[in-house]
Amino acid sequence: MWRKMLRLGLLALATLTPPAFLLAQNHARGIKFERISLEQGLSQSSARRILQDHQGFMWIGTQDGLNRYDGYNFTIYKHDVQDSNSISDNWITSIHESRQALPSPQGMGRDGTLWIGTRGGLNKFNREKEQFTRFVNNPKNPHSLSNNRVARIYEDRSGTLWIATPGGLNKFDREKEQCIRFVHDPNDPHSLSHNMISSIYEDSASRNTLWIGTGDSGLDKFDRDNEQFTHFAHNPKNPNSLSHNYVFAIHEDHTGMLWIGTIDGLNKFDRQKEQFTRFRHDVGGHDYSPLKLN
Repeated sequence: MWRKMLRLGLLALATLTPPAFLLAQNHARGIKFERISLEQGLSQSSARRILQDHQGFMWIGTQDGLNRYDGYNFTIYKHDVQDSNSISDNWITSIHESRQALPSPQGMGRDGTLWIGTRGGLNKFNREKEQFTRFVNNPKNPHSLSNNRVARIYEDRSGTLWIATPGGLNKFDREKEQCIRFVHDPNDPHSLSHNMISSIYEDSASRNTLWIGTGDSGLDKFDRDNEQFTHFAHNPKNPNSLSHNYVFAIHEDHTGMLWIGTIDGLNKFDRQKEQFTRFRHDVGGHDYSPLKLN
């Protein structure tokens, strides 16, 4: 059993790491990697998302189907126009296993529900029936998903799911199975700054704060109590502003410091002063210091 679990755990690295790097590491450390590809049953070679669930299965999202791997064989799930219980689209964009919505006597564990984001909507997977429940945009239903292209699935500490799309942010109620949408309103300065959402992060110091990275308008601080957004954008005249408005990553380190990744540098964010310290690549710098304080 331990060999099977090791094999599953290394699959993520072997799938996502360039072959040249693997070869160098193999010779240097004597480690052997087993390549899992089309020949072994993978539905498509572009493995975009990988998740290992609480049962030990590896779930691999590709551009042509969802793959479940047990260490020996693949089970492939694809969209079937004749089957309303099939996955909504073959292009997998996100995979998430949700926790229990409320703490159990054993603590906050996994409830085993898999949520699959695709370019054709959000899917809830029923393990026993091996069927999918689809959640897609319906122009006539304001509580449906705001856009079918799911970029990210994020679960906060309360068990609420937040769905990032190019059409805004969605708060998904798992019990009612409906969405509350947050979208940009040019007439409301406290609305979402841009509908293209690229990243979501829950602040550890504040239970009511979400940080939202957008694809064109910078970083948003979302106050869930009053449902208002505060915007932090790049300002060419302010060296303490965000380095670029395309935010693709948000991370909080062990000290509580927020780090914001953009397409033009890394930013350390001081919450109290609401200022950014920029770190950017220095072309003429030393090899050991690729980032330079700007």
